[in-house]
Amino acid sequence: MDSYSSVKPLIEQIVDVSSSASAATSLQPEVRMKLQSLVKELGFALETPWDTLSRLSFLPLQHKVVRVAIDLGLFEYFIEAGPEGRTVDDVVAKTGADEILSPRLLRSLAAIGLLTQLDQNRWASTPRTRACSIPTYRSGLKFINDFIYPVFQKMPESLAKSNYRCPQALQGPLQDTYDTKLAGFDFIMEPRWAETLKDCNLFMQGRREGSVSWLEFYPFAEKILAESKSGKQEVLVVDVGGGLGHGLLELKEKFPTIEGRLVLQDLPKTVQQAGNGAGIFEPMAHDFFTPQPLRGCKAYLIRQVLHDWPDKECQTILSNLAAAIRPGYSKILINEIIVPDMGASDFITACDLVMMGLSGGMERTESHWRTLLASAGLRIEKIWTLDEQTESVIQAVLA
Repeated sequence: MDSYSSVKPLIEQIVDVSSSASAATSLQPEVRMKLQSLVKELGFALETPWDTLSRLSFLPLQHKVVRVAIDLGLFEYFIEAGPEGRTVDDVVAKTGADEILSPRLLRSLAAIGLLTQLDQNRWASTPRTRACSIPTYRSGLKFINDFIYPVFQKMPESLAKSNYRCPQALQGPLQDTYDTKLAGFDFIMEPRWAETLKDCNLFMQGRREGSVSWLEFYPFAEKILAESKSGKQEVLVVDVGGGLGHGLLELKEKFPTIEGRLVLQDLPKTVQQAGNGAGIFEPMAHDFFTPQPLRGCKAYLIRQVLHDWPDKECQTILSNLAAAIRPGYSKILINEIIVPDMGASDFITACDLVMMGLSGGMERTESHWRTLLASAGLRIEKIWTLDEQTESVIQAVLA
């Protein structure tokens, strides 16, 4: 039996799955993720050294051609065309790009699955095209290209200069890239980055909308509502560093009859922008590096905040919360990625390095979380995890 005959059934199965327009939505998430992992491992196994070099060398170019396509409005233009697609002449007439550049861009987009080539002169959209046209996702691609990619470019030089020490909040690749002494979150607030900040906020919104909510797998009713002694006048949940209040709005939507006050805490400019969520929550200006003014509340929620900071700053944030909680009653709910000890995905490792470059922050393993919490006088009571692509919920109490 020749080698092709032996793998032909497998090839046919792979073709069946890859040609299904609903493959991404019809499979259970764990099955889809397992298949993705296996396909990636298969790709690695089939690579020659030259294949590996090519893959690594040209990854940045893929992002750059996507950025050009966003500027030209290509993704929306091809989606509007439907299955018939567009010709090079169509693209030239629509965008003003010349007749030699246009097919080069279209071929590049087809090579990474964002278009499909129908014939020598015509291309059409794919299911991946739509991902690049969703406003929040498109903003994410722009934010990464315009603000984060320069930091990636500077990272090797910055780490070498520090003798390969972990970056800190005020000393790292971002400061070296942009020649600033400001922390990342202060730097991006400068007026020159107004559009980039808007893209960043939309990106964060899209990430929340595209992921499973922590309320889908954390037993909030059992662990917080059932144990709460809060009346209508007492604070039930404080969302610490809660941004524009999306977390509290989501909480109220899932539990519309919830009793007890919901308080949103963030810096003054942020809570001013957030308002009061149509009366659902109370905005409170607060810097989490200072003592927590609301004491003895049932739940202190801190979502996707601690990964923004190095351990030293996180210890301060957590110590301020520890000093405010009521022993035997209050709980701190930390909604963050937990890095697995083995086989961390490219998504998780990328998130970790992004936080390192921008703010000296990091994604942490379970043992790292335990050590960090212990340094602030806290201990982990329990952890809830749906899958490795979803932020876990760590329930912490006084040690």
